[in-house]
Order: sequence, then structure tokens, then C-alpha cells
Amino acid sequence: MKFFGPKKTISSRGPSYYDRENLVHTMKDLISIYFPKGKTVQNTDETIMFNDLKLSEINEKKLSGVFGVADYVISGPENINDYRVYFYRHSIGKFNYLMQFHFCKKNFLFVNNMVRSSYVLSSEEKKIILLRFKEKYYADLDFDHSKGFDLQIVDQNNNFFYTIDDVNFSISYINNSNYFKEIIDNFKSSKNPIDNNQFLL
Repeated sequence: MKFFGPKKTISSRGPSYYDRENLVHTMKDLISIYFPKGKTVQNTDETIMFNDLKLSEINEKKLSGVFGVADYVISGPENINDYRVYFYRHSIGKFNYLMQFHFCKKNFLFVNNMVRSSYVLSSEEKKIILLRFKEKYYADLDFDHSKGFDLQIVDQNNNFFYTIDDVNFSISYINNSNYFKEIIDNFKSSKNPIDNNQFLL
């Protein structure tokens, strides 16, 4: 069962909206996506997927086949070559979803799925959302919400997803590929990483 499919409506949002929602404006933003802080970490024997897609198998062609034409596409930070972000908007019941898929040189890095409604999500609604994920993919886990909703789940391939429980509630799925690791390692080892983007050429 897939949560999302091809869209049938045309987005009326403008460039400023998507630029504001984009999670990566600098390399430091990308680093913070890869190294989330303050999460309760659990391991799963299941393979982490997004909408029935293995993270390692997501590419731009498959994205178009599953979700249709993107609502909007933007380029990434100026110091990151060939970086593109594909945005998709969906509504299911009372929830509105904004998905952003990040690629660098056609390599899939991560997707963030933000959940909104006409008001701030309640704790019960967050529990319902996470219960859907547990029932669909992660029956081997016990989501403990007593300490909040900042969770991180890691699979046997070291791919992971984590929740962001802020003004808006969202889930980021990280494709922990060799390419993504190389970006991180080169950035950390560079003496002047903001100006040195040779590893992305």
C-alpha cells in the first residue's frame, strides 16, 4: 500500500514559497540533515523505504513515474554543483503533505515529508501518523512517545529516518550511500569547505 501517488492538481505556490521551504541553502544545512541531534535512536531489521521505494533505488526517473510531474523544481546552493530539489504536494484527509526530494549529480540524498493541517498537530495526531509507519514497515519496533516525538530509526544498511517535531512535524529519510558519505567526508576534511566544492564537480 502506497501513501502517495501521482498528483492531479496544479500547484499555485510561487518560487518564494519553495525557496523558504527548502531545507538546504548551504553545505552546513546538508551536514545538519545528515547528523540530526537529540533523537531517541532505535534499530530495525526491516529495510527503510519511502512510499514502497527502497532509498537506494530512488532516482529522478522513478520519482517521475511514481509521483508524476513535480510541483516545483529548484537548484541547490550556489556552492554545490548540479544539486536539484523536487517538490510534491499532496492532501490525504485533513493532512497536507509537502515532500522534497534532494539529488546531487543525479544521486538521491534524502527526502523530507512535512505534515501540516489547518492547525498545529496534536500529540494524538502525531501518534496516529507514526502508528501508520509502524504498522506498514516497522512491526519490530516499539515507538516510545513518553519522551516526545524526536525519533531516529536505523536499518541494517545504515539508512535511517528521523522525525522533526517542531512548529511543523516532518520525517526525513536519509539514503546513507557512499556518495552521500563522500560529500560529508570531503566537506569535513576541507580547510575551507564553503569555497571548496571540487568533490561535487
